[in-house]
Amino acid sequence: MRNITYITKTGGNMRVLLIGRWGKAHALAKALTKNKNVVLYSLMDKKNNGIAELSKHYELCDIKNINDIEKYIKRHKIEMIVVVPEMSLEQGITTYFNKKGIPSIGPSKFCTKLESDKGFLRNLMKENNIDASPDFNIFSDKKETIDFIHNYEYPIAVKPAGITEGDGVKVMGIQLQNKNEAINYVEEIFENSIGGIPCVIIEEKIEGEEYTLQILCDGKNIIPLPAVRDYKLLKEGDFGLNTPGMGSYSYSNHLLPFLNKQNFEESIIIIERILNVLKEKYNEKFKGILSGQFMLTKDSIKLIEINVRPGDSEIHNIIPILKTDFLEICKAIDEEKLDEIEISFEKKATVCKYVVPKGFPTPVGDFKLQIDKERINKIGVHLFQSCFEVRKCFFQPSPRLFAITGVGNTLKEACEKCEEGLSCIKGKNIFYRKDIGTPELTGRYKKYNLHSRIKTGSMLL
Repeated sequence: MRNITYITKTGGNMRVLLIGRWGKAHALAKALTKNKNVVLYSLMDKKNNGIAELSKHYELCDIKNINDIEKYIKRHKIEMIVVVPEMSLEQGITTYFNKKGIPSIGPSKFCTKLESDKGFLRNLMKENNIDASPDFNIFSDKKETIDFIHNYEYPIAVKPAGITEGDGVKVMGIQLQNKNEAINYVEEIFENSIGGIPCVIIEEKIEGEEYTLQILCDGKNIIPLPAVRDYKLLKEGDFGLNTPGMGSYSYSNHLLPFLNKQNFEESIIIIERILNVLKEKYNEKFKGILSGQFMLTKDSIKLIEINVRPGDSEIHNIIPILKTDFLEICKAIDEEKLDEIEISFEKKATVCKYVVPKGFPTPVGDFKLQIDKERINKIGVHLFQSCFEVRKCFFQPSPRLFAITGVGNTLKEACEKCEEGLSCIKGKNIFYRKDIGTPELTGRYKKYNLHSRIKTGSMLL
């Protein structure tokens, strides 16, 4: 691929390389460049103009190729690396450059297995008595999988074992209407190598309230970020196709209407125990940002999956209210000193909504949008870009286009701000879920009064 250079500014005294091109990478780019001493450099495989505008210099390259990345690092005298995409982390980029003496923020190749191999996570939890998994079975044979589905008497979720960037899971009663559709999807996974691993996980369908806990990890300490409720289903009312995410909200008390402090702490301990196994059994320290997807059921808390990078859109709820310098957080992760800095957030509510193109989650055709960035800045909302620029067109379709996050003292105020910001984006064949953050949707939660099954304790690994 041809390298492209784009220079927007000079100055600063810390050369930081950001690897990534989705909206979550744009969020971290914004967080880094709040520090005026940061000179941001970026590597992307497709041009996210939001990231490019914040960068002194960027190139388009294969962000999985360590040799290409190393040449860029030497050429620009990079002093720190922040790696966002799971597909890049899976190549062992952070381990390689940490050994070269360049602080690299993001988990090792081995730790990335928590996301890149869902069977590894489920077996780790089972073997170490971490009782937070749904009933599950792992199959590497298509016929055995189909026979199991025929004989299983309960509704199921079908998961490719590998990386699907947030939209590979299909659940009976939502994306799959019956066993025949579940079997057809299993056949599709094996025949098309969805996820990159010839393996399928069949789990019992569980019901409850979903939530995301993102966690800063330095190998010794874990610091939880405010809880976020995200919505992955395409249509208003929370139904339709599964997507990488349509939006999310957070509360000013950093919990959620259905999630109390006890539930929050129990969820953190589940993650803590998993990371302890990585360290004690495999001698692997998780260093970076981890995102745990949970479900609060009537009986217990279940861990749906782990992502080894920030949630998208959930990180869009966090960056706007983060008070601590993100560069200092990155340094603390590298030096295993998260316990020595104060990480704080505004006591504000947030609502994030994604604008997506017609045909989402598999859009077709080119689009052009008009965005009144001056008015967006005046309103005080936060714009995050996920789409890509191509051939001087503003963007080409990607799974999502732009996210707007509104911040307020109450959820109602944050939602109104978000809607005002969304009015600044004009274009044909685009839509977003208007119901996210509204009382009609947030008021549907079920109150599960759970008693903690795990004694809470230190947040140190």
